[in-house]
Amino acid sequence: MQRLEYWAGYTVSSVRGWLYALRPGRRPMMKNDRVRNSLLYDDVCQWQKTQIDSMTFENDQPHKNNKGAIDLKLMRRIHRRTLLEIKHELGELWRPSSVTMDRGRGISLDQSIAIMHRLRDAGFPDDALGVVSVQFADRRHSFALVHDQDDDFWMLDNGLLSFSPLRGSVFFSARKDVHILIGFNFFDVWNY
Repeated sequence: MQRLEYWAGYTVSSVRGWLYALRPGRRPMMKNDRVRNSLLYDDVCQWQKTQIDSMTFENDQPHKNNKGAIDLKLMRRIHRRTLLEIKHELGELWRPSSVTMDRGRGISLDQSIAIMHRLRDAGFPDDALGVVSVQFADRRHSFALVHDQDDDFWMLDNGLLSFSPLRGSVFFSARKDVHILIGFNFFDVWNY
Protein backbone atom coordinates (compact mmCIF):
# COMPACT_ATOMS: atom_id res chain seq x y z
CA MET A 1 0.00 0.00 0.00
CA GLN A 2 1.29 3.41 -0.88
CA ARG A 3 1.82 5.82 2.01
CA LEU A 4 -0.31 8.47 0.33
CA GLU A 5 -3.17 6.00 -0.10
CA TYR A 6 -2.84 4.95 3.54
CA TRP A 7 -2.85 8.50 4.94
CA ALA A 8 -5.77 9.56 2.74
CA GLY A 9 -7.72 6.50 3.90
CA TYR A 10 -6.68 7.13 7.50
CA THR A 11 -7.95 10.72 7.36
CA VAL A 12 -11.30 9.71 5.87
CA SER A 13 -11.62 6.82 8.37
CA SER A 14 -10.83 9.10 11.31
CA VAL A 15 -13.48 11.62 10.26
CA ARG A 16 -16.01 8.82 9.70
CA GLY A 17 -15.12 7.38 13.14
CA TRP A 18 -15.76 10.73 14.81
CA LEU A 19 -19.11 10.98 13.01
CA TYR A 20 -20.01 7.46 14.18
CA ALA A 21 -19.07 8.47 17.74
CA LEU A 22 -21.47 11.43 17.62
CA ARG A 23 -24.44 9.12 17.05
CA PRO A 24 -26.45 8.32 20.16
CA GLY A 25 -26.13 4.90 21.81
CA ARG A 26 -23.32 2.41 21.95
CA ARG A 27 -23.57 -1.33 21.54
CA PRO A 28 -21.87 -3.15 24.45
CA MET A 29 -19.44 -5.75 23.13
CA MET A 30 -19.43 -8.44 25.84
CA LYS A 31 -17.83 -11.77 24.89
CA ASN A 32 -19.90 -14.94 25.17
CA ASP A 33 -19.06 -18.53 24.27
CA ARG A 34 -22.36 -19.39 22.51
CA VAL A 35 -20.61 -19.94 19.20
CA ARG A 36 -20.20 -23.70 18.88
CA ASN A 37 -22.86 -23.91 16.15
CA SER A 38 -20.97 -21.53 13.85
CA LEU A 39 -19.82 -22.88 10.50
CA LEU A 40 -16.39 -21.39 11.23
CA TYR A 41 -15.95 -23.00 14.67
CA ASP A 42 -14.11 -26.13 13.43
CA ASP A 43 -11.83 -24.03 11.19
CA VAL A 44 -10.93 -21.77 14.13
CA CYS A 45 -10.20 -24.77 16.38
CA GLN A 46 -7.93 -26.20 13.66
CA TRP A 47 -6.14 -22.84 13.38
CA GLN A 48 -5.65 -22.74 17.18
CA LYS A 49 -4.15 -26.25 17.22
CA THR A 50 -1.84 -25.50 14.28
CA GLN A 51 -0.80 -22.19 15.85
CA ILE A 52 -0.03 -23.68 19.29
CA ASP A 53 1.91 -26.56 17.70
CA SER A 54 4.03 -24.08 15.71
CA MET A 55 4.92 -22.01 18.79
CA THR A 56 7.72 -24.22 20.03
CA PHE A 57 10.15 -21.63 21.41
CA GLU A 58 10.71 -21.45 25.14
CA ASN A 59 8.11 -19.21 26.83
CA ASP A 60 6.40 -18.71 23.46
CA GLN A 61 3.18 -20.46 24.45
CA PRO A 62 0.18 -18.16 24.88
CA HIS A 63 -0.94 -17.49 28.45
CA LYS A 64 -4.51 -16.91 29.51
CA ASN A 65 -3.69 -14.16 31.99
CA ASN A 66 -2.87 -10.47 31.98
CA LYS A 67 0.88 -10.63 31.50
CA GLY A 68 1.84 -7.61 29.46
CA ALA A 69 0.36 -4.18 28.98
CA ILE A 70 -1.83 -2.41 26.43
CA ASP A 71 -0.13 0.62 24.93
CA LEU A 72 -2.53 2.47 22.59
CA LYS A 73 0.21 4.52 20.93
CA LEU A 74 2.18 1.34 20.15
CA MET A 75 -1.03 -0.38 18.98
CA ARG A 76 -1.59 2.39 16.43
CA ARG A 77 2.02 2.22 15.22
CA ILE A 78 1.91 -1.58 14.76
CA HIS A 79 -1.43 -1.34 12.96
CA ARG A 80 -0.11 1.33 10.57
CA ARG A 81 3.15 -0.54 9.91
CA THR A 82 1.30 -3.77 9.13
CA LEU A 83 -1.09 -2.07 6.70
CA LEU A 84 1.85 -0.47 4.90
CA GLU A 85 3.83 -3.73 4.71
CA ILE A 86 1.16 -6.37 4.01
CA LYS A 87 -1.04 -5.83 0.98
CA HIS A 88 -4.54 -7.23 0.76
CA GLU A 89 -5.22 -9.96 -1.77
CA LEU A 90 -8.28 -12.05 -2.44
CA GLY A 91 -8.07 -15.73 -1.66
CA GLU A 92 -9.75 -18.57 0.15
CA LEU A 93 -7.39 -20.02 2.77
CA TRP A 94 -5.48 -18.45 5.63
CA ARG A 95 -1.73 -18.82 5.94
CA PRO A 96 0.56 -18.83 8.97
CA SER A 97 1.56 -15.28 9.91
CA SER A 98 5.22 -15.96 9.08
CA VAL A 99 4.26 -16.77 5.47
CA THR A 100 2.03 -13.68 5.27
CA MET A 101 4.83 -11.42 6.51
CA ASP A 102 7.42 -13.04 4.21
CA ARG A 103 5.18 -12.68 1.15
CA GLY A 104 3.93 -9.22 2.10
CA ARG A 105 0.33 -10.01 1.19
CA GLY A 106 -2.65 -11.98 2.41
CA ILE A 107 -6.39 -12.09 2.80
CA SER A 108 -7.98 -9.96 5.54
CA LEU A 109 -7.75 -12.90 7.97
CA ASP A 110 -4.00 -13.20 7.27
CA GLN A 111 -3.51 -9.47 7.85
CA SER A 112 -5.48 -9.66 11.10
CA ILE A 113 -3.49 -12.62 12.41
CA ALA A 114 -0.24 -10.82 11.52
CA ILE A 115 -1.40 -7.73 13.47
CA MET A 116 -2.32 -9.95 16.44
CA HIS A 117 1.12 -11.63 16.38
CA ARG A 118 2.96 -8.33 16.14
CA LEU A 119 0.99 -6.94 19.10
CA ARG A 120 1.80 -10.10 21.06
CA ASP A 121 5.50 -9.77 20.21
CA ALA A 122 5.32 -6.15 21.44
CA GLY A 123 4.16 -7.32 24.88
CA PHE A 124 0.37 -7.04 24.68
CA PRO A 125 -1.45 -9.61 26.88
CA ASP A 126 -2.53 -12.75 25.01
CA ASP A 127 -6.07 -12.64 26.39
CA ALA A 128 -6.57 -9.04 25.18
CA LEU A 129 -5.80 -9.91 21.54
CA GLY A 130 -8.02 -11.53 18.96
CA VAL A 131 -9.48 -11.66 15.49
CA VAL A 132 -13.13 -11.17 14.56
CA SER A 133 -14.74 -12.39 11.35
CA VAL A 134 -17.80 -10.53 10.10
CA GLN A 135 -20.20 -10.75 7.20
CA PHE A 136 -21.83 -7.96 5.21
CA ALA A 137 -23.09 -7.58 1.65
CA ASP A 138 -22.63 -11.34 1.10
CA ARG A 139 -18.91 -11.27 1.84
CA ARG A 140 -16.75 -12.23 4.79
CA HIS A 141 -14.09 -10.04 6.28
CA SER A 142 -11.79 -10.16 9.32
CA PHE A 143 -10.05 -7.63 11.53
CA ALA A 144 -7.75 -7.78 14.55
CA LEU A 145 -8.85 -6.43 17.91
CA VAL A 146 -7.52 -5.38 21.30
CA HIS A 147 -9.93 -5.94 24.23
CA ASP A 148 -8.96 -3.22 26.67
CA GLN A 149 -12.34 -3.15 28.44
CA ASP A 150 -14.77 -5.89 29.48
CA ASP A 151 -17.47 -4.54 27.17
CA ASP A 152 -15.49 -2.95 24.33
CA PHE A 153 -12.48 -3.37 22.04
CA TRP A 154 -10.37 -1.53 19.48
CA MET A 155 -10.97 -2.64 15.87
CA LEU A 156 -7.78 -2.83 13.78
CA ASP A 157 -9.02 -3.28 10.22
CA ASN A 158 -7.14 -3.46 6.92
CA GLY A 159 -8.87 -0.40 5.45
CA LEU A 160 -12.01 -2.02 4.08
CA LEU A 161 -14.05 -0.86 7.10
CA SER A 162 -11.53 1.60 8.58
CA PHE A 163 -7.87 2.55 8.23
CA SER A 164 -7.78 3.97 11.75
CA PRO A 165 -8.37 2.06 14.99
CA LEU A 166 -12.03 2.34 15.94
CA ARG A 167 -14.06 1.38 19.00
CA GLY A 168 -16.19 -1.74 18.39
CA SER A 169 -19.10 -0.31 20.40
CA VAL A 170 -19.15 2.76 18.16
CA PHE A 171 -18.72 0.92 14.87
CA PHE A 172 -21.33 -1.79 15.49
CA SER A 173 -23.93 0.68 16.74
CA ALA A 174 -23.49 2.70 13.51
CA ARG A 175 -23.10 -0.18 11.03
CA LYS A 176 -26.05 -2.51 11.61
CA ASP A 177 -25.40 -4.19 8.24
CA VAL A 178 -22.17 -5.80 9.54
CA HIS A 179 -22.82 -9.04 11.44
CA ILE A 180 -20.26 -10.74 13.67
CA LEU A 181 -19.70 -14.40 12.81
CA ILE A 182 -16.98 -15.41 15.29
CA GLY A 183 -14.14 -14.07 17.41
CA PHE A 184 -11.04 -16.00 18.45
CA ASN A 185 -7.51 -15.85 19.76
CA PHE A 186 -4.95 -18.50 20.66
CA PHE A 187 -7.18 -20.37 23.13
CA ASP A 188 -10.72 -18.93 23.13
CA VAL A 189 -13.61 -18.77 20.64
CA TRP A 190 -16.46 -16.36 21.23
CA ASN A 191 -19.26 -14.22 19.87
CA TYR A 192 -20.89 -10.97 21.06
